[in-house]
Amino acid sequence: MGRRILSYLNLFWAFTTIPLVFFVLVTPPTLLVIPFPVSIRLRVVGPFWRFFANYTIKFGCWAKLYVEDHRQPELRTYPPTGLYIANHQSFLDIPMTLSQFQVPPIMKKEVLYIPLLGILGWAAGSLVVSRGKRDSRKKVFVKARDRLVKDKFAVQYYPEGTRSKAGIPRQYSGLKVTLLQLAWEEKVPVIPVSIYGTHDVISNSGVINVGKKVGIISHAAMLPADYKDANSFARACWDQVLKGHSQLKASLEN
Repeated sequence: MGRRILSYLNLFWAFTTIPLVFFVLVTPPTLLVIPFPVSIRLRVVGPFWRFFANYTIKFGCWAKLYVEDHRQPELRTYPPTGLYIANHQSFLDIPMTLSQFQVPPIMKKEVLYIPLLGILGWAAGSLVVSRGKRDSRKKVFVKARDRLVKDKFAVQYYPEGTRSKAGIPRQYSGLKVTLLQLAWEEKVPVIPVSIYGTHDVISNSGVINVGKKVGIISHAAMLPADYKDANSFARACWDQVLKGHSQLKASLEN
């Protein structure tokens, strides 16, 4: 009985303080910069989103965050460049990545319908895709290509497409690798990111389990010139994500 009451109190805390911090801290600056190019938008609102992301993880979910960042120094400066990929476990993955780097993700159209969050995510530079529509996927691919190649600006996406309900990353054969192949063709570096533990924090039913260990590793960039073809490059990038996930599991479960 006591554990159930504590669980309800945790949910009440999370679902009141997280939206409040978001509304007060993130909303005003993000709305103000809508008329400007995405590079300027992120320069202004990035610190606010990062604070909100860290608050959500550490004080909204009371999760214990473990971080490793092996990116080359030139990739830690602004503006960000390269293609960021990560495994996908739960809704907490976005705050996990935002707590480490400000790279607009490709997000599914359904997120736009979440009050305030959707429009602010778009305003912060996210590319919106309707996954069930081929034309929408093509348009987002073109926008992502232009952002990576012409604008020399970073893009983030989840090759698995949808969350892994079991929390276990999918194998390479189940991925969407078009952007990874593009990165090889256009000589765009890829930064693999491994995420662990978020599946245990927010369950499929929406329950928040506090005090869990979560981890994120930003690996060193993978360079297309080191690989003979697009397929071997894409596979190597995902292998790095899987390797980091296994490393985090071994470290955080002990």
